[in-house]
Amino acid sequence: MSSTPPVPPPAPAPSAARKSRRDEGLERLTRVCAKVDGSGVRSLSVEEVAALPRLYRYAATRLAHLETSGRDPDAARSLRAVLARAHGVLFHRVERDERNVLQRCADFLLREVPRTIRAEWRPLALSFGLLYGLALASFVAVSANLDLAWSLLDPAAVANEIQQLQSTPEGQPFRGNFIFGLEESPMFAGLIMAHNMSVGVLFFAAGLVPPLFAWAIATNGLMLGTYTAVAAHWGRGTEISSILWCHGVIELQAIVLAGAAGLVLVRGLFFPGAWTRAHALRLGARKAWTLLAPVFPLLFLAGLIEGFVSPHAPTGVRMMVAAVSGVALLAWALLGGRGSAPRSS
Repeated sequence: MSSTPPVPPPAPAPSAARKSRRDEGLERLTRVCAKVDGSGVRSLSVEEVAALPRLYRYAATRLAHLETSGRDPDAARSLRAVLARAHGVLFHRVERDERNVLQRCADFLLREVPRTIRAEWRPLALSFGLLYGLALASFVAVSANLDLAWSLLDPAAVANEIQQLQSTPEGQPFRGNFIFGLEESPMFAGLIMAHNMSVGVLFFAAGLVPPLFAWAIATNGLMLGTYTAVAAHWGRGTEISSILWCHGVIELQAIVLAGAAGLVLVRGLFFPGAWTRAHALRLGARKAWTLLAPVFPLLFLAGLIEGFVSPHAPTGVRMMVAAVSGVALLAWALLGGRGSAPRSS
């Protein structure tokens, strides 16, 4: 009678062995990252430095598996934090911009902002079309019938402008609301800058509510056309245009840019496309900031012109400033950022 051979103990399940190795790899990566946090990269041994890329790749694979399966969101969240720290260790200084602050600011304003303006031409074109379309329509309408001015613009503003026009002696330049002297220009320039920047903030906020933004744009367009047409009835259209556009070429474009930034931000909420709404909002936030950032330097420059040039310079000088600033803005928006990107080091 043959004896039954002893049964060997069962071998550990392959999945358990793999799990043990997996845990060991993730724990080792965590220890390496903690060591860097405590003592810096130079504290790592040669073996740890050599193993770090392999551990990083493995952790990335594990994270992809966890997120795909969706069975353990807590583990995925924890692993994501470890992986982000490992990424920071591996790619330290690799993606760092070595340029100084002035170089980075110049690249942002002269290259990145114009590129974003061109990429977001649709909300900008819509905004400018509404502003200048209503300005032209109101100018034509009031030029034909002065009585319409009282309906298209605040009656108090119309009455004030007519009173100023009637009280301006023949042969004297019409200055509108700019009645302060040159010695008062620094103070008024500061007040104008503060006011303009608050308007820029309000237009950005209005852009977050598109109907409100449309109302703000329409109000400014009607004001622009009506105010100019009323002055034209007294033969002062050229003078008031030179005053308005001397600083207005920069000022009006800046506040429209602020409103368009708000539209770009809120667009992700209503039209996320292929993205989730949260991700679309994050993408829109960067574009919105890029559009909004140059608004305040532009309004600062417009305030200087409005305080020192618009009230005191002759008509020809004001028109020249308007033309030069308009050409400069167009060149910046249409040509900036074209060609190869500058080297970052």
